[in-house]
Amino acid sequence: MSTKDYRISKNRDEIIKLVQKKFETEASMTIWQKNLLTENRDFKCDVTFSSINTYEGVFSIDIEETHKSKFNLQLETYFLLHVQDFIFKTKSSAVHVAKAGKLTFQIPLDVRLKELRLHPRTYIDQNEKRFVSTSFRSKNQKHDYLSIACPIYNISTNVICIIVSKETLSSVKLNEMITLEGLSFFGSLKNEMRAVVRNARIHDKKGYLTDDNYAIGLEFIRNE
Repeated sequence: MSTKDYRISKNRDEIIKLVQKKFETEASMTIWQKNLLTENRDFKCDVTFSSINTYEGVFSIDIEETHKSKFNLQLETYFLLHVQDFIFKTKSSAVHVAKAGKLTFQIPLDVRLKELRLHPRTYIDQNEKRFVSTSFRSKNQKHDYLSIACPIYNISTNVICIIVSKETLSSVKLNEMITLEGLSFFGSLKNEMRAVVRNARIHDKKGYLTDDNYAIGLEFIRNE
């Protein structure tokens, strides 16, 4: 599977909810570790999910003692759930307790999620400078809302990805519902549409190679 088929999420709330959901529905997974010199997988085995503690930011797995003896606590560990739509890497937890048949890890800071797209997305050439207008609830006490014009990165009949600054990101809330204007150029979309914020990540595409810009994924709301 090409890495292009995955998106990276760094949203803490989204990651914790995804980890909980994935582990509850699919307990089996494969873990591996890479040799720092050769990049070869010197360690690989199948494990099962044991428990998660979101307050401490850790989760535990069950592992056979024969495999555990070969596990290197100092190396990053890669996780792949068997449906192959969820990949992440993390390190052994600082609160690791050497219990028989168990290992404890930090909840990852970022995850790779397979893009399951039912509707093809149209990518907007940044030279076109196609914008959409919207507003987010402002953290500035002098203003209730922050109104901005955001470049569109890609769009489909169901979702849209827009680019915002790091400053604007601080006003964006996961699952917040907002109004977007300027969409009549695309297919059957109305000029004004309601949408829900689904994810946010650093935008590392050509033309936006900076941590100061973020890609916000939104899902359009239908039949209101």
